[in-house]
Amino acid sequence: MSKNLLAPSHRISSENRFRAVKRRMLKSSAALAVVSACIGNMAIIPSVSAQSTDSHAALEEIIVTAQRRAESSQDVPIAITALTADFLMEKDIHTLADLNGLVPGFVTTNSVAYSQAPLSIRGIGGANGGANIFADEPVAVYLDGVYIGRLSFSTADLVDISSIEVVRGPQGTLFGRNSTAGALLVNTAAPTEDMEGRVSAGWASLGEWRASGVVSGALIPGKILARAAVSYSDVSGFGKNLVDGSALGGSEDFTARLKLSYLVSDALIVNLTSEYQDRKATPLTFQIADVNNPLASSPFVIRSDLEQMLDSDNYAINDPQFANSETLSSTLAISWDLGNVVLDLLSGFRSWDLVGAQDSDGSEFSNFNNTGRFDNTQYSQEIRLRSDGQQRAEWVGGVYYLHEDNAMSPLSINNINGFFGLGTNAVFDAFQNLDAIAAFADVSYHINDRLTLRVGGRLSHEKKKFENNQVVFVLNGGTVPPFIPPPLGGLTLPAGAILVPPTTFKDEASWDDFSGRAVLDFHLSEETLLYASYAQGFKSGGFNSFGLDPAFLPEGVETLEIGMKGDFLENRLRLNMAAFFSDYTNLQVRRPVPTGGAIVENAPAAEITGFELEMTALPTDRLRITGNVAYLHTEFKGGQLSAVPDDLLFPIGAPIPLVAVDIDGNRLSRAPEWQIYLATDYTFQIGDQGTGNLLVSLQHQSSVFFTETDQDQPTFRSNGWEEVDVRFTFTTADDRYELALFGSNLFDERHVTQVSALGSFPLGAVNEPAKFGILVTARF
Repeated sequence: MSKNLLAPSHRISSENRFRAVKRRMLKSSAALAVVSACIGNMAIIPSVSAQSTDSHAALEEIIVTAQRRAESSQDVPIAITALTADFLMEKDIHTLADLNGLVPGFVTTNSVAYSQAPLSIRGIGGANGGANIFADEPVAVYLDGVYIGRLSFSTADLVDISSIEVVRGPQGTLFGRNSTAGALLVNTAAPTEDMEGRVSAGWASLGEWRASGVVSGALIPGKILARAAVSYSDVSGFGKNLVDGSALGGSEDFTARLKLSYLVSDALIVNLTSEYQDRKATPLTFQIADVNNPLASSPFVIRSDLEQMLDSDNYAINDPQFANSETLSSTLAISWDLGNVVLDLLSGFRSWDLVGAQDSDGSEFSNFNNTGRFDNTQYSQEIRLRSDGQQRAEWVGGVYYLHEDNAMSPLSINNINGFFGLGTNAVFDAFQNLDAIAAFADVSYHINDRLTLRVGGRLSHEKKKFENNQVVFVLNGGTVPPFIPPPLGGLTLPAGAILVPPTTFKDEASWDDFSGRAVLDFHLSEETLLYASYAQGFKSGGFNSFGLDPAFLPEGVETLEIGMKGDFLENRLRLNMAAFFSDYTNLQVRRPVPTGGAIVENAPAAEITGFELEMTALPTDRLRITGNVAYLHTEFKGGQLSAVPDDLLFPIGAPIPLVAVDIDGNRLSRAPEWQIYLATDYTFQIGDQGTGNLLVSLQHQSSVFFTETDQDQPTFRSNGWEEVDVRFTFTTADDRYELALFGSNLFDERHVTQVSALGSFPLGAVNEPAKFGILVTARF
């Protein structure tokens, strides 16, 4: 096994930082301009080499809906990566978490507490990752156009997906909910007129079994179409719990979906989708710090057996660890062509319930554990009116409404050694209601055949009502030390006695925002697009689900971006590039609480400079080469956050006072400086029986931090890593049967994918070891 777990210390110098950021942006812009100019010549000058190779190879057009209308991804002046159904199958993508390292600027993890894996784009990943269930995410996720409010989808199985569009940068003028980092548009496959279907069954090492089936066709030809999909997976998990012999890191998922399309007329289409999902997971999280002495430990001292533990995948966790969830969702989409305009109505309902438990200290010691129940119900309604795309001015406008009811009731945090050994059981019943209303519009004016100006705006009003009821009980029982002031000093308290009387905190807050965007794009040629854009993003404030404090502040961002998209060499080469600069204010970050739980604080300012390159090439009819590179420079600009003193040894769970720590110059969390992906895909004939395809890919990600403070300490960061995957697929000549053999992480490269501070101590997650498997598919 290759071990590459913890990174060396790194801190950015604060000298001339602002000028350095501007220089980097200018250099990126200049480099992009030079490359664009050179590529522009490629688009104009015929290619001699193209004539000497296979003459029929050409890259396919990819249709996206990132601008609320179907159009070629190469004509959209937005940094977007569109992943097709074939790509998702070839890369063995089962959840959004599996996309880590494949999409430029996208970072996530495979296993976290309560299965709520945070998503990050371009260095912005939100305040979640194991605590604040009520905080909004900077990466908005949409399923068939409907916004998903909580982190209830990031580790759920993806079933019968037609495409995933990863849109980078702040979004707001074109989507239902505003977001500051980007959006993931997950589109399920649509019903078909012709009868079709498929069944798949697969096995993989580490105890993984999967089966799925799809059937689609016309119930009433030309009128009512239907598509049904069902999927089941059982993953044992690669980790062994030495305490009870159970498996960790596994899940059991069942998903069923029914989609109906009613073709009322040529102008009116009604689509109804209903989906049910049941998930039972055993997340694998473990303690990174040395907690052998629970009465005198530090979150910044690494446990000595960390590499040995990950090498053997043997863990010792003495408290229950599970996350069982149930999701029910329905979507009604109506599209009505009224002639020169199209009316779109989109209604969404989603109910998500989760019950779980976590060994909060991630060890064989009895220090911390928690259990909780989370409920989320949301309803959204979006009404859009858009032009038919036949005029010089194309436009879309609409209104959006979202209502959410969130509950964390109850969540119980057991601090075994708290309150001088008597132990504490803190019980929280917290509720939050959200009402979000927005009006938006976006206009694209084609100045001439090559030059287009796009302007959009969004007016948002969001209101949250919050209530938190909390009470603290004695957990173990015992005698309170006599030096504690009356009336508790010297008392003997039994387990279950009330230590802190019930307290209720109620508050509400509202926020108003206007976010805009402006884009100027120019077609250098029919195949080459240049663009420059300015965009704003907004994420409302909120309340700490464990707290009794007023709301934290909303988060805002302004982003400048220039880019180029082009197809060259007779559509054998596709290059997309973007350089950007983002200025964040009141960035919402997650901070630990030593007695359990977490809070959200605002960092006053942060700047991000980056560059992204995506490439697809067809040297021959049989060989395809794809790759991408992403570079990020992230930096906090002044400010302080609360943190545990880095030189203090203290009992786990002790109510130690936090200190204010300067974060000026620190890097943002989950923001790797470099990400690289490269894949070769070769197809060849196997006699008259069919075709074979061999896919080999390499992923690289540089080191990341998982905290905004104490970046000179070793426990809240991960070193860079590389993974190599391979897949061989045989498809019969009639395209009806397919056999795939695959291996992922071939060289068993292990790395920490997430670190969350619980009780201020680092609880980590790790990637899967080397895995090999087989998948059989039959189509009809």
